[in-house]
Amino acid sequence: MLGEEGSSLGEGSEPLNEVRPLPSSETGRVLRLTPVQLTDLAPRLERYLGDNAATWPNVVEAADYLRGELGISRALWGEACRLMGRETAAIAVAIVASKPLEHFTTTPGGYFYGMVTKARAGDLNLDRTLWALREAKWGKEGKRRLN
Repeated sequence: MLGEEGSSLGEGSEPLNEVRPLPSSETGRVLRLTPVQLTDLAPRLERYLGDNAATWPNVVEAADYLRGELGISRALWGEACRLMGRETAAIAVAIVASKPLEHFTTTPGGYFYGMVTKARAGDLNLDRTLWALREAKWGKEGKRRLN
């Protein structure tokens, strides 16, 4: 667990115990996305859903499996879930999975680590990245899908 001896948290840092609220329903919006929209934007995530419905609990579980494929450690995934909330952490994994390998200067796991570092500092803003993904997938008309 992060925050114990040998963790990636800095000296004197304490793990965040803040629990983010769940959406109002299992299919409600998080960062203006439904689980179905997220799986449409990130097909690699959808593969891990299998026959399960696209609900936030199922998407979070699928992201946990996908994070292994991306080289994201279980400890870093856990820290991301604590910092961002489970659904937003799943969205971050989906964003990483949507990028081509040549996008990364190190590895997909290293990119996700940078996202977690920004979240810890309060500087992570996924909105612009999500808008770019929406526009690339759905075009400028994609804004209508969010209403």
